Amino acid sequence: MSGSFFSHCGTTLLNEMASGKHFTDLPDELLIKIFSHISMEDLTMSVQHVSSHWKHVSQDDALWKDKVFGPGRDMDDEEIARRLKNMPSLKAFCPKRGMNIRNIVKILCRYCKDIQHLELRFQTLSSITLRNIVETFPNIVNLMFQFPKEPHDQLEIAKLVGQFQNLTTLTLLGINTLAEGILLAIADGCCSLQDLSTGPCVFPESEIRYLFKKRGHQLVSLSLGCYISTLGHELLCECTNLKYLNYEHYNDDLPATYMNHLSRLLKLEELTLSYFYGDQSRNIPEIFHKQSLPNLVKLSLFFCDDLGEPELIGIFTHCLQILSFYMRGYNDPGDSFKYIFNLKQLEHLDICGIHLLDKSVGYISAGCENLKHLYVGSCSELTDMSAKYIGDGCKHLISLDVACCPKLTDSSVEYVCTGCPKLKFLDISDCPLMTEAMIQSAVKCKTLTVLHTKFNSISGNYFQLIPSNLICLKELDIFGCEKVDFENVLKLQEAMPGLKIVVNHKKNDNEEWEIFLEDSNFFTTLYV
Repeated sequence: MSGSFFSHCGTTLLNEMASGKHFTDLPDELLIKIFSHISMEDLTMSVQHVSSHWKHVSQDDALWKDKVFGPGRDMDDEEIARRLKNMPSLKAFCPKRGMNIRNIVKILCRYCKDIQHLELRFQTLSSITLRNIVETFPNIVNLMFQFPKEPHDQLEIAKLVGQFQNLTTLTLLGINTLAEGILLAIADGCCSLQDLSTGPCVFPESEIRYLFKKRGHQLVSLSLGCYISTLGHELLCECTNLKYLNYEHYNDDLPATYMNHLSRLLKLEELTLSYFYGDQSRNIPEIFHKQSLPNLVKLSLFFCDDLGEPELIGIFTHCLQILSFYMRGYNDPGDSFKYIFNLKQLEHLDICGIHLLDKSVGYISAGCENLKHLYVGSCSELTDMSAKYIGDGCKHLISLDVACCPKLTDSSVEYVCTGCPKLKFLDISDCPLMTEAMIQSAVKCKTLTVLHTKFNSISGNYFQLIPSNLICLKELDIFGCEKVDFENVLKLQEAMPGLKIVVNHKKNDNEEWEIFLEDSNFFTTLYV
């Protein structure tokens, strides 16, 4: 909070005290500003019990607009229910574990009348439970849950979902075999639907076409993993408001020349193509002909066979707005990389598992001066020269994965940790030529937050350098380092009690492997 804010608070407090009033009598505007800076736990379990006035103010919609209650394994059902009873203005409930959903939904329906976002990732809803949700929260805009297995229940559930008139985002999980009529019920209802995502499943082709005809014009995000006929493909290409498309393909008969019809989706920002084969793969570059997707910022290609050097050159020749590119299982494009990676704005590149050479990494580091995230793990031909290129050219790098690159040595860590001053995440796991000395190089990167060095030959003798140098370190993963001296691990944990250490250890051959994992509030998402 700014100094002017504190100054204002102090002046107000003095004035209130001078007039014989108390802190609890502060005006609502000031209380809301103060309460906006405290945790949800304090807002729920402490503030509300100070006075009736504070309880009223703490439930103001402005304070709960962006708050999400996402209980994890450390909170049992009883505690979840207790907290929900103190959250009447809660808008988003997204638990991170399974629970007795029937009982929890009863609590939600009774005490939390303003729910708009409900993500039950680990829950299968019965028709009775969902009916309660529909009746209590008709204004839900975001819904995620697992579909039941029984066909009769599936259709009943779909009809209930169709009753949500304000629903914009629907994610259906855990469905493979579906009853007929599911997509029909969703398309006929859900008049505000914009984002639809399902797992791998089998929908009747006629229902997919019906969905595209009925709701395609309003879809902004679509993720489907099912068979889509040639006619369905054409209807998909007419969903011209799509910004995010995950196209998992299972139609071997789709004419290769139809691939370029995806270029009609001019608003696309993210595109994922999976399981295209033969001529279909080889025609993927036609999608980007004449820069037809000007807003594309992320391209993902998975399991697209026969997509080789000429096709990759074609993609990047036509599409120069890509910020994130993923490809796996392809051959090294060699010198063509010097043309492909002259992308000054590229920030995220994932090319794990391809036959990549040092010269290609050189082109990447020279052409992508703003690169922040680079993943070249399992590229068996890379040597320390690649690491030198990275250290010399990628000054803005935040995360780097070079795991399972068997030719890298300690020098690679030296090059990277010396040359990348903003690096936070480093994965050098399973690089057999790396020795204990790499820790001496790693500690030169003062910003390092996560270090993964699994299955490497280290004993931990240099762990003593970590506390005084890597003061930002939150996680150290040394799982599978069989030569590690556990005493060195214990000393490091004592010196850095907040550090999350992942290690397997046994004192003798008769003991089972055990996992030592220090509890911490470390978040596992990538760093931005």
